[in-house]
Formats: sequence, structure tokens, C-alpha cells
Amino acid sequence: MIALHKLDWQLFLCLVVLGFIGTWVPLFDLDEGAFLEATRELIDGGHWAATTLDGEPRYDKPILSYWLQAISLTLFGWLSHLIPIEVIGRLPSVIAGALWALVLGQFSAEISKKPALGVFVAFALVTTLGTLVISRAATADAILNLWFALLFTDIARYIQKPNDSLRLRIFLWFALGILTKGPVAVIIPAGAFALWVVISNQWHLLWQALASFRAWALLIAVLTPWLIGVYDAQGLAFFENFILRHNVERFSGNLHGHGGHPLYYVFVMPLVLLPYSGLVMAILLKVREYWACPVNRFALIWVGFVVMLVSFSGTQLPHYVLYSTAPLFVLYARVLPSLVSRFWALPGLFIPLLLIGLGVFHQWLPEPQHRRDQEQLILLFQLITVWWWPLTFATISLSLLALIAVFAPTWRLSQRLIALGGVQLACIALIVLPILSEARQRPLKQAALIAKEAQADVVSQGVRMPSFSFYRNAITPESPPLRGQWVLISVTRIHELQALQIPLEVKAAGPGWRLIALAESPSI
Repeated sequence: MIALHKLDWQLFLCLVVLGFIGTWVPLFDLDEGAFLEATRELIDGGHWAATTLDGEPRYDKPILSYWLQAISLTLFGWLSHLIPIEVIGRLPSVIAGALWALVLGQFSAEISKKPALGVFVAFALVTTLGTLVISRAATADAILNLWFALLFTDIARYIQKPNDSLRLRIFLWFALGILTKGPVAVIIPAGAFALWVVISNQWHLLWQALASFRAWALLIAVLTPWLIGVYDAQGLAFFENFILRHNVERFSGNLHGHGGHPLYYVFVMPLVLLPYSGLVMAILLKVREYWACPVNRFALIWVGFVVMLVSFSGTQLPHYVLYSTAPLFVLYARVLPSLVSRFWALPGLFIPLLLIGLGVFHQWLPEPQHRRDQEQLILLFQLITVWWWPLTFATISLSLLALIAVFAPTWRLSQRLIALGGVQLACIALIVLPILSEARQRPLKQAALIAKEAQADVVSQGVRMPSFSFYRNAITPESPPLRGQWVLISVTRIHELQALQIPLEVKAAGPGWRLIALAESPSI
């Protein structure tokens, strides 16, 4: 369990403050909008154990992340006139991200006997490219990774000194992981531990864990109420859709067009782990040395198991590599004291210099083929043009800070890396995410508020952007529009409206969609 001392509380609060930076931007669709709209519908009279999205059953994820978001919206939603509703919706992920970092920092300090290494690991996690994005997203991923961090650290402690208390905690984290994202919460840690048992010939540790009646009873006690509740709400349909489509098909097939290649993560992993990618290479160079230590061996096996599993999955997304972060960041604490050269910090220059390059050479980017992407790019460039000088000043200043961090003569490598992480955090949370959200999502939020103020009856056609429903506080069903209704419609389907020969009025427009009012009578 997480025991917080005075220093830990100070570190935790600092991590939370860092986590809030940039969380006020409009929600990103599809994932953030879907999670928060499903949560809103749960609060608005939905079933406590099952979720819907725009009135239809949602089978994508189990229930825990929705419960946490519902608690946040219920407790703090009344402050939405003072605090952006996006911040309130993202609060569970921010807290989970801070705890995720704190757990790994505590464990790193524990095994290294060096508190400074624990602080480094905690700040490294919250400033890594992939983790800083996920811990600001109103989705289940930061919460799942918190359970992975607790599972890795407690299984590592169990390897060193097995006892019944650790077994109970491990099975509790399994249960909470299943409630957050399903079987993957068991497959990865259990698979990594099973491989460690086979390779290390420590079968007695596995049998002791499996023979714990109390641990199994705890797992069943935590899961059973929700399983009964979701069956009561959706019957076998939830299990058929969630297990078969969102788990088996996600691994065996290309779900939602997110296909890839067995070498996908060879190229993606160094990017997701910026600016600390150099430490990964340093760990690879010392694998043989680390293999002799049981905990390090378990960490290496976990990382290798995740990379192999996701590399051969039919559905591949960049954030899947974050399932390896728990052991990887602990290995950072293992390798860091042996490194001195600023060479290992050079990857930290990638993001700030890339932003400068995009600003200077953006006119050379290939033009998107799809109309929605073209309109989004136009809005993006319009936004950049309006804010050109502030953005240029901020980007150049951050790039200069990054160069100073790399080449300052007296700095230690840990100082260089954390400084580069801070620069990257500022680049992503204060420049990249706000600009992308303003160009892609701000028009949709404004359209939703227009529809809300007009108390319009809105349906959708060919558009799936559930943040629209969340912002206007009402479901937006997919159905053909009738006279007097408004329709959120894809630009590729506007000709269907025109064929109805009903007077139309465009109420709002955004990349790839239009919000259109249909007249009740011949004139609107």
C-alpha cells in the first residue's frame, strides 16, 4: 500500500500540480468525449454498473474509471463556473498519474537506498512524452498504469520476501485492474511473473500465490458485485462484446483501423519515452549485468513481454508501450548512477527542435487527402498565424533552455534529463495540446454550447464526436433528421440533407462537420 510520509506528501502535491498544467483545453474526441459523456449519462439516471453512450450500450471498458469520473463530476461539477469542466473531468487521471509516479519513485528509493533516485524517477515519469499525455486524458489508461505500478512493485517485493499480506495486495490490484480495463490487467503482470518463475526455477512462489484462499476470496469479493450488476443491466451482451470484440479482436485483428507492424514499437518506443530514451539504450547495454538480480530480471522480463505482446497484436497504438513503464522506470534508477556523459540526454532536444522545424518548414508538409483533415489543417494554420509571435518566442526560448540543459558544463546527467523533461512538458502541455485542441475541438465545443442555449433537438449523421453531447448535456442519437431538428453531420453527407429540399441554416462549422438546423416550415 502507499504509505505517505511528509516528504512523500510534498512530492505528491508537486506531481499533482504539474499534472494539472494544460488540462483546461477542450476534450479530445473520440476517447475523452466518449468516457465523459458515458459518465454524464451514468450520473443522469444511468445504471450504476453499466454505461451507455448517446443512449446506446457502451461495451468498451469496465466500470471503475467511470465511477471515478462520476465522483469527480459530482463533487466538483458545481465549481464549473470557476474551474473548467475539462479539468474536473480529467482529475482522476491527474491524481492517478501522480500516484503512478509516486509509487515507482518510492520503490526506486527503497531498492536503491537513495531517495534522490526516487525523486528522479517520479519526475521522469510525469515529464515523459507518453505518460504526460496519458495522465492528462480523461480515459482509463493512467488509472490502469497505476495498478500496473502497484502490481510490479508488490510482485517484486514478493519475489524478495513472500508473505500473505503481499499476496492479498497483489490480488486486490488485479481486481481493480480488471475493473479498469479488463483481462489485460492480469495478462501482463501474471504473464511476466510466470515467465520469471520458469526462467528462475522458483515454482514454489507461484504455487504459494495460487494456493492463497484469502487472495482469491478478495478478488472474487471485489469483482462479483459489478459482474452481477453489469449482467443485470446488459446481460451476456456486455461479456460477448467486451471480451470478444474489445479484447480478443483487438489482439487478433485490426480494431478501428489501428493496425501496425511487428517492428512498429521499435520506432514508436523511443518517441513515447522521450526525453529519457537514451536510458533505455543504456539499460539494453547492461542486460547481462542486470539479469543476475532477481528483481532486475523480473523487470527486464516484464518489459520484454509487453513489447513482444503488443508488437504482435493486430491493433497497435502508441500508448500500449506504456504498459512497460513500471519496470522500465525502476531500471532507470538502476542505470542512472553509472552514466555521466551528456550524450544520454541528447534525445531531449527532439521535441523543441521539431517544433521549430515545423514552424519554419510547415509549408512543405503534404496536403491531407481527406476534406476533414484539410479543414483541420487550415484551422490549425490560422491559429498559428494569429499567435505566431508568442508561439515563436515560447518555442525558441524552450529550445534554448533545452540546449543549455544538454551543454551546461557542470550539470549532472539527472539534472540535464529532468530539465529536458520540464522543457518537453511545457512544449506539449502549453503549446502542442492547446493548439491541436483549439483547432480540432474548440469549434465543436462552441457548437454544442450554441445548441444547448437554443435547447435544440439534435441528432447526428456520419459524425461520432461524443464531447458534443457532453458539452450540451444531452444525448445526440444517430438517426435521420426531421423537420425542426438540428443535425450534427459529416460534410460528406450534406448532400443527403439537400436532397430533402427542406430549408437549412448552418449554425456552426468545424473540420469535417457542420451543425445544421432544418426548418419546421418552408421558410427558416
